Amino acid sequence: MDDTVATRDALLDWAYDQAGGDTTNAVPVMPFAEERGLDLDAGFTLVDMCTASGLAQSVSTFGNPSILLTPDGLAHVQGRRRRRDDPALRAGAARNGLLRWMYRQHIARVHMPLPGQFASAPEAAFEGSAFTEVEIALAAEYLAKRELIKGPGAFGHTGPVRADITPDGMDCVVDWSANVSAYLRRQELTVSTSTSTYNGPVFNGGSADGAQLAWNNQSVTQNNTRVEQIAPGYEALAKALTEMLRQVPAMGLSEEAREDIDAASSEILAEIVRDGPRPGPIRRAATVLRTWLTPIAAAGRAGVGQGVSDGAQAAARTAIELISPF
Repeated sequence: MDDTVATRDALLDWAYDQAGGDTTNAVPVMPFAEERGLDLDAGFTLVDMCTASGLAQSVSTFGNPSILLTPDGLAHVQGRRRRRDDPALRAGAARNGLLRWMYRQHIARVHMPLPGQFASAPEAAFEGSAFTEVEIALAAEYLAKRELIKGPGAFGHTGPVRADITPDGMDCVVDWSANVSAYLRRQELTVSTSTSTYNGPVFNGGSADGAQLAWNNQSVTQNNTRVEQIAPGYEALAKALTEMLRQVPAMGLSEEAREDIDAASSEILAEIVRDGPRPGPIRRAATVLRTWLTPIAAAGRAGVGQGVSDGAQAAARTAIELISPF
């Protein structure tokens, strides 16, 4: 499924350029399909996939599969391109992908593989753009510093030359779907269980590492691993995010989308429990959320809401409205 979605997204990206970013220019699909060794039937299948997702409209004729990008399709491509050019998002994706690849080498009994060989793996890309050697080396260096992989380095070489995944790295892959930032954030925020008193109603943060989020109330006592106090002014945002995260399983998202939404939501929730939330990280994470949530929020209006519950659409719309100021 992921390969199919990747091909669809590659087609939309290509069609965006062919159409000049315009929803009125029809784009024949077969030149794209033939470059990838796909036949006419596969071309029509790609058209069906794009139309089913509401990202394009079919204007096919007999023997000529063609599409018009929809406004949602334009937004989808533009969002992918923004993420593709964001160095922070690319770095996070490189770390996650490299760690998952290292785990596969461990399962295959490959001893001390070269992290640089990750470059030849099909998944060594972010939003259709391959990771550079520098990005992979920096990812390996980071994973080694965080003790998720270990191996010897060499003078003048960034990161370990050869490495094996550590038990902590395996835990991150198996239990946290190789979401490195979420795994490390959980480690850093986890404290011993205690009974504490906080002011405010309490919401269970679905993606905030199991944390409970509290504010604006009198003497709420919780027995929990961690209860975080929301910074004043961010209460509605916290509530919207927790509700949105509860609805994520009903949104029919790809694994990549779920991981991105989980990571972005966790980043925002981690910021708004600080004494002074930083606008920059919140703004970057909000951009990621808007990219994935906009098609969900618009699903009903676009007539492509099949498989997306009303509650999920409402949660997505509320979250978008509240993160829009950032």
